[in-house]
Amino acid sequence: MVYPVCWLHVGLFERLSCHMKPIFRRPVAVCLLACLCLIAGTAPVVADHKSDDEPEPAIFAIPEVWPWGFEDRYGQPDGTLVTFAHRLVAVANLPIAYELRPHRRAISELLEGTVDFVVLFESPLLDKAAIGLGTVVTTQVMLTAMSDSNFELSLDGLAGKPVAFISGTYYGEKFEQATSIRKFPVRDIFQAIEMLKLGRVSAILCSDQALYRTMQSLQLSPDRFRTRVFREGQRGILYMSRRARYPQLEGPIREALQQLERDGDLADIFRLPL
Repeated sequence: MVYPVCWLHVGLFERLSCHMKPIFRRPVAVCLLACLCLIAGTAPVVADHKSDDEPEPAIFAIPEVWPWGFEDRYGQPDGTLVTFAHRLVAVANLPIAYELRPHRRAISELLEGTVDFVVLFESPLLDKAAIGLGTVVTTQVMLTAMSDSNFELSLDGLAGKPVAFISGTYYGEKFEQATSIRKFPVRDIFQAIEMLKLGRVSAILCSDQALYRTMQSLQLSPDRFRTRVFREGQRGILYMSRRARYPQLEGPIREALQQLERDGDLADIFRLPL
């Protein structure tokens, strides 16, 4: 699903991004509308007046992973990276649309050039294959277990035990190379916490952003868990594809990101609910 972010006017930004949806997305609806117009003796109204030479917008892909990007109960995009995309493109005032994407697909399409921008955790692969435009958020990677467990919260203490982590996320070389633990990839942090509560895994590995926002969403007391920082300073980077359709956007997007940092917007968006 494609969501328009900003086209011509910053002042129209929120209305466009929050309320616009394609009208003629369903063929059956189009046929019915045409028939009604013919019966009434009136020619159907053309809703799209976009000229053939108007360029397609650049695509900002948002990984569909809680709490970064998801659809709310009304089918509208939500999440911290959706909020970030709103503010970034409003400041840059550029023709960019955003789309929610499955996590792995967002990565592959960034490398292919199908999408132009994605925010992802830094990794050696992406640092070489894409263009880093700057840091969006800095997180702590946390090991979390139930409060009544008694093993050490470390790779050594978890030797032989099952540890859940979000599939496709890079948590550093130490975790990548770890062979002493049993790694269980999961689709999201909700599944990881449920498995932890049921005793199916001994610990979970995730960012502090995912952990504390999920606890808040599920109304779980932090007292039910114990945590330990596994990796400090893991950065979420705004990456631009090396095959981007509009490479001239690199400079303006860099500047817009820097302005969001100076103005305190980034700190506001990613403030932890502690």
